[in-house]
Amino acid sequence: MTHQLKISFGHKEPEQQSETQLSLADYWEHIHSPDEREILEEPVISPLPKTSPFDFKLRRRRPLWKDIAVFGATSLAMWGISHVALNYAAFAEITEYKAKNLTASVVQVFEPEKPAPLILEKTGVSRVEKTEKTHIAEVFKSWDVHPSDDRLVIPRIEKNVPLITVPSHQNWQQLETNIQKGLQGGVVVHPVSHSPESMGNFFVTGHSSYYAWDKGRYKDVFALLHEVKEGDIAEVYWKGKKYVYELTQSKVVPPTETSVLKQPHDRRIITLMTCTPVGTNKNRLIWTGNLIRVE
Repeated sequence: MTHQLKISFGHKEPEQQSETQLSLADYWEHIHSPDEREILEEPVISPLPKTSPFDFKLRRRRPLWKDIAVFGATSLAMWGISHVALNYAAFAEITEYKAKNLTASVVQVFEPEKPAPLILEKTGVSRVEKTEKTHIAEVFKSWDVHPSDDRLVIPRIEKNVPLITVPSHQNWQQLETNIQKGLQGGVVVHPVSHSPESMGNFFVTGHSSYYAWDKGRYKDVFALLHEVKEGDIAEVYWKGKKYVYELTQSKVVPPTETSVLKQPHDRRIITLMTCTPVGTNKNRLIWTGNLIRVE
């Protein structure tokens, strides 16, 4: 005979639902029989099926040094991309210059030397007339037309840019503001500079790169100053005269190095300065040269 167990909590259940009722103490003793108590205290865990759809294999954690290396490489790559993007004009000019020189050197090596053209002179022309024509051609060939404004010309890197003078100021921040404003129009003659006409240091500074959103046209005017070689010529057109300097020495100095501004009293020199490496203002590239002639 099967009995349906019910718990009585002080109220009566309908008689049609159960014939036998147990008290709470009897029910508690019933469900905690020795066999059931043993089951409750030590549950049996069934093993996982062999063909489980889940992968319970835990992968080992990557070493910390690898995480640091990945983070560093990712950060360096992002910095490099942003650095090139912000200084695209300067790097494009450097790449174009190097590609042009490489192409020229390759063509020079593989191109056969052309024979000198054969010149046939007309008969009936007097020797005097021929000499006069040659002399006139040589005069026009060597006749330099000086620009109307002050300019700096560096043939090696094909630069011909205006020289901008800015007012001096005792306040350093205001002086820096004046120089940055002047750099929008060309290369700046530093206020401590001496004129090419007199003994001393003619000091010129220009950008190798600058903010892409700056409105100046000469943000990368000295990007190729790193390509200048010892013995190259720098020409300065100043107040109607041409001053030719031979560049003799280059060096890299920190921004705090002020010795480059010194003025010699026994010779006339030129100093060209720009930031290096390109795209940063970490250091300054300095080129110095001596005046060799005035035209």
